[in-house]
Amino acid sequence: MTRPSTNSPHPASAFFIASWQSLEEGLTLMAGTPERGRLVAETVSALRKAQAAGDPPGKLLLRVLAATAFLADDTPLRMEGVGAMT
Repeated sequence: MTRPSTNSPHPASAFFIASWQSLEEGLTLMAGTPERGRLVAETVSALRKAQAAGDPPGKLLLRVLAATAFLADDTPLRMEGVGAMT
């Protein structure tokens, strides 16, 4: 049996798995402000819906990274009658 080389830039069997609960916990810890922290559950719910709707793995990963950047930002949100994520 041959095993993929660990030096290969794209090992065929390499992947990362995290539970939704772990993602939510991590995003909560990384939240830049309390108001962004309050958006974590809603954000994870939207990510789960995107996966259930058939988003390909690459697109879902991009969504996770974008959500992480948004939630980790310490700039205060301007809530002027519209959702923070719009």
